[in-house]
Amino acid sequence: MFKPPIKSPLRHLLTGFLVCTLLLGGAGISLVESPAGAGSVDDAKRKVGQIADQLEAAEEEVDRLSEELAIAVENKRQLEVEIVSTEVEIAAKQTELGGVQGQMSDLAIEAFVGGGRGGSISGLLAPGGGPNESVQRQYLTEIALNVGLASSDQLDALITDLDDLQGRLERDRADAEDLAARIAQDEVTTQNEIDKLVDLNAKAERELGQALSAERARRAVAAAAAARADAERITGGGGGNGGGGSNPEPFDPDSVPPSSSRGAIAVAAAKSQIGVRYIKYMSREGVGFDCSGLTGWAWEQAGVSIPHQSRQQFNTTAHVPIAYIEPGDLIYFYSPITHVGIYVGGGMMVDAPGPGRFVRLAAVTFSKVVGVSRPG
Repeated sequence: MFKPPIKSPLRHLLTGFLVCTLLLGGAGISLVESPAGAGSVDDAKRKVGQIADQLEAAEEEVDRLSEELAIAVENKRQLEVEIVSTEVEIAAKQTELGGVQGQMSDLAIEAFVGGGRGGSISGLLAPGGGPNESVQRQYLTEIALNVGLASSDQLDALITDLDDLQGRLERDRADAEDLAARIAQDEVTTQNEIDKLVDLNAKAERELGQALSAERARRAVAAAAAARADAERITGGGGGNGGGGSNPEPFDPDSVPPSSSRGAIAVAAAKSQIGVRYIKYMSREGVGFDCSGLTGWAWEQAGVSIPHQSRQQFNTTAHVPIAYIEPGDLIYFYSPITHVGIYVGGGMMVDAPGPGRFVRLAAVTFSKVVGVSRPG
């Protein structure tokens, strides 16, 4: 046991609790204070557990905020792509409209010069002059129909399409501006929470030292054992042949996507990055990953391309009942989805947990799982 040169272990530990209680209170987290003089070892253990709980909750909240921010950034990117696509479509429609209008004008001039209906060219073709607009449109339409090159229906359809596209473009631009403003605000909020967590964690580790490390290690071992037991119960102990416990909806076993040897490749790739730092928006081998960046990269090594976003990964890959989960499957958490990891078997997964941490091998908390999918 850690023994300070002056203070007793218990006194040093309780001093650490007091400091961390103040720190946590400053971050909007309050701990239940024990009565004065309650200096038992059990009380000390209880307080270590409380602080570990608070740190886990803070980490989970930072992870959620970080993934929500990543999703917003990806949504903005997609919106910008849609805006460019709409602008291109508008330009094409304008060109097409100009061609139809030109054809009809040329035909009107040709008919007029060739001895068609009476009137002046400027009166027929210039808006606001000569015949009124309905007579002008009718006259030009008759000419176009006679030659078989265009019709007012085609012209009307093009004008309607252009109006719709312009309306969509304006809405998308407004949405993009709103999203950019929200992202800027969320970036500040997320970074503030990250800074608080990093500082809180550093101070807690400094003040509690070995006691906090031992509690975290104990929880990791317990979580792994619980996850292994849950996995055996859920799958019936047979790697997907059981059909037990966590499927509230009935399903047809024949509809389950077939397993693939690619899953083993993806698992091996993910494991090779254990210890690599979490970096938001990133998916770079040996440098950094966010959660969906890791799962996307791992499956890319197996020859399967999936989007770099947890919700899109779920929406674009085949869903698997949890009773049929296999190594390589992607496993999703929270509603709406804000985290994804890659299942490696035995109740364990590899994931990129969040800011300030590293790609890890971790126990699956099956009670928080909201979906499973199989990319390959």
